[in-house]
Amino acid sequence: MILYDWKDCVFTVATSAVLSAAVDLEKECDTMLVHIPTIDSTNLTCYVSETHAGTYYPLGNSATVAAGTGGFADTWDLGGYQHIKIGSSADQTANRTFRVRGVRS
Repeated sequence: MILYDWKDCVFTVATSAVLSAAVDLEKECDTMLVHIPTIDSTNLTCYVSETHAGTYYPLGNSATVAAGTGGFADTWDLGGYQHIKIGSSADQTANRTFRVRGVRS
């Protein structure tokens, strides 16, 4: 198993209250470890792209988690993607910083 560095995945309300900035996980990864901060109640979805500046698509139900008020860790299947964003089904009322780490088998 290869673990890559922890990265910040940031929601900046002034930019987008429902989609984080893009994160490059360094290599294509099978899964992603996610530390979910305390957040406004929402559902979270992982978005993926072939390139950092490319078009991001929702990965699917396997990466959607009902977050409630957050403050926990989870593992999301990535299926070999390297570039991710985290999406929220509800506006976040403050900036939020998630911590993510890519994992390869």
